[in-house]
Amino acid sequence: MNKRTKNILFALLLIVLAACLVMWKLNVFNLPTAFVGVSTWGLIIAVFMVIIVFFSLVDLFFAGIFFPIAVVCIVFAKPLGIEAITPGIVLIAALLLTIAFEIIFPRHLRHFKKARLHGSFAASGGPSEVIDENKNGHVIHSVRFGSGTKYVRLQNLASADLATQFGEMSVYFDGAHVPSNKVTINCHVSFGELDLYIPKDWKVLNRVSVALGHCDDRNINETAAVNAVECVIDGSVSFGELKIIRT
Repeated sequence: MNKRTKNILFALLLIVLAACLVMWKLNVFNLPTAFVGVSTWGLIIAVFMVIIVFFSLVDLFFAGIFFPIAVVCIVFAKPLGIEAITPGIVLIAALLLTIAFEIIFPRHLRHFKKARLHGSFAASGGPSEVIDENKNGHVIHSVRFGSGTKYVRLQNLASADLATQFGEMSVYFDGAHVPSNKVTINCHVSFGELDLYIPKDWKVLNRVSVALGHCDDRNINETAAVNAVECVIDGSVSFGELKIIRT
């Protein structure tokens, strides 16, 4: 599901939410008895959490699945009779489940397999590293429960797949060359931080989806050249931060 489709679905869900709230307050319909005692704001928060779970299921972001479910449990603790385990135990359980599922089902395992079949370079974690050799121009890196710094020096850079889960990674592209004049960088950040150092003369197109996270892309095209390399940054950020830094 691309970013445009996600935005349209999100907008439609917000419209439905607004309509339901208005009809509820006008007594057009009554809420189930399980909702008795839950505040209006609590219901709104719960609906937003359900929306986040929906989009997280599409992208298989486990943090975006378990934590919103935990929030819903907290909101409906009294009707569900689980006040004894909210909020602390439920949130801890959500964290542990997120870590467990990220370990059992690595998000980018299929990308790594595909990369190896096509001769792409793949790396996981590790300290500072310089990448200057790759016949296909495809780079894949991931960091989980650690940190790392990568310096991409390819002469034929075409694309990059970057994943950070419970860790930090910095990737420098200032020494890379893009013969096709277009490069795609796919970023997936979950409970971590990813810093992209992009040349100032590249034109950056930010298409990253953010759910309970942050993407810092201020002044990304202030010094882009007229015939600049087109750099498309795609992917998603969930409970993490992506920084786009011009160098």
